[in-house]
Amino acid sequence: MGELSNKIGKNGESIVETLFREYIGFTNYREGLNIVCHNQEEHARLRKNKSNTHGLDGLIHYRTPLDEEVLEIGYVSVKYTGNPYPTSPRSKFKEHFIDLATAIECFKYSTHMSEIQSNTKYVKKTRIIGLLFWLSNNDESKNKDLLEDLSKSQLESLQLQFDEIIIIDNARLQFIVKSLEKIKLLSGGNYQFVYPSTGLNFNAKHNENFGRLMPLEFFAYSILPIRYEKEGKVIFHLASREAFSEETLVQIISLAKNFDKLQATQNITISFPNYNFQDHQDIVSRVKFYFDDQDFTEQIFIESQDSDFRNL
Repeated sequence: MGELSNKIGKNGESIVETLFREYIGFTNYREGLNIVCHNQEEHARLRKNKSNTHGLDGLIHYRTPLDEEVLEIGYVSVKYTGNPYPTSPRSKFKEHFIDLATAIECFKYSTHMSEIQSNTKYVKKTRIIGLLFWLSNNDESKNKDLLEDLSKSQLESLQLQFDEIIIIDNARLQFIVKSLEKIKLLSGGNYQFVYPSTGLNFNAKHNENFGRLMPLEFFAYSILPIRYEKEGKVIFHLASREAFSEETLVQIISLAKNFDKLQATQNITISFPNYNFQDHQDIVSRVKFYFDDQDFTEQIFIESQDSDFRNL
């Protein structure tokens, strides 16, 4: 049983490593590190694991294109199981959350942190983002979305110190991987993530508006903005995690129009998990007439994220 559990855990870490290295641009991804616990008495009280170290499944760092002169460090924790997700997941989630949050507290005092900061230029601030990958290999949980239930968790009383923690469950990871698999095929693996104007990156130059690195905040987004070229045309692809609706389509088209810094875009593709040409095409036509710029709306094409004969 121990050997099987270890194998499942290693497979989970391998999946996440592949995601970072081969899909979202972090070829400098480091794995399998440990850091010393600097608050052992308090952390032993909170954690089930009483070790004097914290595991670090993955570590990445970069100057974020979404905020001027900010170094972001991604602290990756992978919890991977062969069992289905628990029927009531909040208790187990709290355990995973405490493991990650206490590790981040101690990471701030680690040599890994100081080395990264000393070797990074032109930054004025450091932000640590915890990434908790809670994944299940069980078919029953293949597309399971835990986040609505987990959002009801009561964690404030723990008084743990961290900048931000993003939870990635099966449903969120499926959306990201499925979207990028399709883009890799269409682009021959040559695609870039598009960086929106945030109000904090106003000094970005044109060539910093898109790039190979996916900002860690995108893990929490319901829309994945990607740019690639095909047959001499620049394609702007917006993959939506939300289901197709008239309201959602209006919002995403409005968002696409605000990406004027892309320039040279000749095709805007918006994909939905449930789009059906027969059922939704009239809504698409109606929504396009809401926008005065018909040259812009003529570039827009809507498609399903799944291959289906009904959308040919």
